[in-house]
Amino acid sequence: MGRTMRNTINRIYEDIKKNIVPLSLIFGVWTIMTIVFHRFCPVVLFCGFPCPGCGMTRAFFSFFTLHPIRAFFYNPVYPLWLITLISVAFRRYIQGKSLVSLRPLLILTALATIAIYIWRMIYVFPNHEPMTFFHKNLMSTLFPSYDNFITTRIR
Repeated sequence: MGRTMRNTINRIYEDIKKNIVPLSLIFGVWTIMTIVFHRFCPVVLFCGFPCPGCGMTRAFFSFFTLHPIRAFFYNPVYPLWLITLISVAFRRYIQGKSLVSLRPLLILTALATIAIYIWRMIYVFPNHEPMTFFHKNLMSTLFPSYDNFITTRIR
């Protein structure tokens, strides 16, 4: 058991060491964008529309604070992402094997995310968080008529 734990920790450490620059950049950009714009999603900040992943952070936070039903309302595909992330972590860090065999699960998860996004845009947008239109987006800043154009068509 001790050797397995050491191998797992070494694999995690090596991945962090190899990816420290991109991980630091992502964390830094996420922090700055959240502080400045109170949002992280580049799609929302650019055009105001929610992206397929909108609500995922809140869904995971709700799930891990024992509110799985609320999590489902934030993003209904979160259970599939949770299964995928656990499978990836188990395969990579516990088993120490390649992730190639998980490709079908990743494709299924991505397709389900897109399908649920389309459903949410048809039936949920723009009336319920996180599927709302963000008015302080870059397009509205660059083109003042953009906000009015979009707002008159989505209500």
